[in-house]
Amino acid sequence: MALSASRTQVLSSSSRQTQSNHILRKAPLPVLRPKAPRNRAVVVRAAKEYDTLRGLTVLKANTGEAVELLSLWQAYPGTKVVLPFMTHFADLSSWELAQKLIKVMPTLEASGVQVYAVGLGSVANAQEFSRVLKFPLDKLHADPTGATHQALGFSPGFAPGLEISGYAKLVPMLMGIGSPGTVQEVLRGYVGDKDSKPVFDSPTPFDVLGTGYQRPFELATLRLFNMIGILPKWSELAPTDEALLVQQGGTLVLDGTETIYRHDDGGILKYTDVDALLRAALSAEVVTNAITAPAPPPPPPAARP
Repeated sequence: MALSASRTQVLSSSSRQTQSNHILRKAPLPVLRPKAPRNRAVVVRAAKEYDTLRGLTVLKANTGEAVELLSLWQAYPGTKVVLPFMTHFADLSSWELAQKLIKVMPTLEASGVQVYAVGLGSVANAQEFSRVLKFPLDKLHADPTGATHQALGFSPGFAPGLEISGYAKLVPMLMGIGSPGTVQEVLRGYVGDKDSKPVFDSPTPFDVLGTGYQRPFELATLRLFNMIGILPKWSELAPTDEALLVQQGGTLVLDGTETIYRHDDGGILKYTDVDALLRAALSAEVVTNAITAPAPPPPPPAARP
């Protein structure tokens, strides 16, 4: 009798184990995954560009003195510096970028962000550029050889290995060959852009087409004004080295020795988005104020000699 009871208990236990295993097979265990952290931004930082610039010199536009570019500021963590590497001083890209930088530089500097611009050409080219556009001379530097742009790997333009005049290379670039996005950017100046801010402050004749966006022909008009300012002074603004006519630029924002923003110009008129630059360098509140500040008027046409 005891043996029978014991056998019954074993069978009962075995039955319960079999039932339990069956349940486990039907209901697989949940997979546990770590929870993703909330409200955490990831920023990719690198010191490559800072190291690349070591030992490279530029010429101060106000004195002509040769200085190592990295000696212009102390690269402590938390110290932010904006470095626009503009194209040559007679280029529409450098004129437009300079006009936008003039607008936001007070905001950047009030927030402790330093700005040091480098353009392609001689000190005399840089001084004329500064005089016409009212760009701060003490923030402007000249690179007569393009060494900084080349070291940073910015686009050399159309057919860098082809031994022909830089003026000849400009022709295909203006058609978008070796200069991606240029044709579309030219067209945007004529047709307008609902997603971009107005070029000129109201009141302006363009207000008949609406306000709060870049109106048709508005940007094209600014470029016409700039061209009128450039052409009579071409010999005073353009570099003597024709290879620099097609060399493209870019922009860096550094925090200490680390790069927190980089833009490489894709081609003619494809320069840095200044609003993106501001977002990288400043807090959101300051960026909003800087973006909505009034823009300076275009320069008056240069008087012909």
